Amino acid sequence: MDFRSVLNNAKEKLGSYADFAVDGITHICSQFGPRECGSESEKKAQEYMGSVLESFADTVKRETFDVHPRAFMSFVPIAGGLLLGSTAANIAGVVKKNRLAAASIPLTGAALGAVIGEFGLYKKLLDPLFPKKESGNVIAVRKASGETKRRIIISGHTDSAPEWTYTYKLGSKGVLIVSGYAVAGLVYNIASTAVQLTSKNGKLKKALAMGQLAFVPGFAALSKFTNPRRHVDGANDDLSGCYVANSVMKFLADNDIRFENTEVVVLLAGGEESGLRGSKAFFEAHPELLNDGVETVFAGFDTIRDEEYMMIYTRDLNGLVKNDLDACNLVKNAAAKCGKDVPFGSIPLGSTDAAAASQAGCKAVSFVAMDPAPARYYHTRLDTADILCPSTIEKTIEIALQTVFDFDENGLG
Repeated sequence: MDFRSVLNNAKEKLGSYADFAVDGITHICSQFGPRECGSESEKKAQEYMGSVLESFADTVKRETFDVHPRAFMSFVPIAGGLLLGSTAANIAGVVKKNRLAAASIPLTGAALGAVIGEFGLYKKLLDPLFPKKESGNVIAVRKASGETKRRIIISGHTDSAPEWTYTYKLGSKGVLIVSGYAVAGLVYNIASTAVQLTSKNGKLKKALAMGQLAFVPGFAALSKFTNPRRHVDGANDDLSGCYVANSVMKFLADNDIRFENTEVVVLLAGGEESGLRGSKAFFEAHPELLNDGVETVFAGFDTIRDEEYMMIYTRDLNGLVKNDLDACNLVKNAAAKCGKDVPFGSIPLGSTDAAAASQAGCKAVSFVAMDPAPARYYHTRLDTADILCPSTIEKTIEIALQTVFDFDENGLG
């Protein structure tokens, strides 16, 4: 069979796969609701998508892993509390004319450690402070008909985020306003502490210490940065990515396409919103994927809604992790064949599951389609099935399919 001609002839019918995606996402949102990592609703959504994939794949399984889901975003209120304590120590040191300000050093250091370790590097720094739960990954495989020489992993994440209070209440600039205010306070706090410990100018020390009061509202606001008791539907972030992956597998099954030398894997990862825990667990559990001599590439799809903001991330995890350039070019060239000039970019803050793949040593790329402002629906209750964009999902399914076909034909080139 000429698989390439099948793809070309079917492109005008890809709207049915977008309908499949929208129907599936709508069903999950209405039946299972928000999906905190490690929750029963996340498990049920994964089991539902796994049952759908059983019609298209040779094997489907759900692998579990331990996770502390509320540890990741807790760095925000914890850092805020520590900075409030540091501010109090500085002011008390001035009022009582002693070296109590020295206590602000470990408090500020701990705040910086929480931010850098948990968010900057996505380490499991705060996990021991929070309850452990069980989450999972759904893994579906469509095997090659002959010797497996190539493997492509198409991925989305199944969990949804806790609501970001200030994005919902203040719009796209809300997070920037609150976090910028707090960061300015942190810088001022460090400078003020340095003066408290080194200067003999009492008036200057008092003025700087009292000036820290101006940033107390910013530190206090961090306690409400997210609402851990309210998770969002996550229709776009990232059931849309899950259904791009599911649609690829469905297309191959519908058209009786089984590549001779390319294995196609769908990974529906749990725990992305808890610090990439699912994708990290996947690669930890499957080191053979990187050691069996099979050319392997990971293509993650995350938040597929705003076509004008399509982007391929060459750098991930706050810009600190470099994704594979050949993998990025694979997707970029596929998009060009689909009539889209998708630019390269770097995620300024945050991460996608491609970062975990890259850190594990897998050639990886991340594809997103979201206003980076961020969009008003991002991590808020507005991210519902009602605002899905079928045309963007359809175009992304086309790009994902083109990527798979190109990889089967030429590998990473």
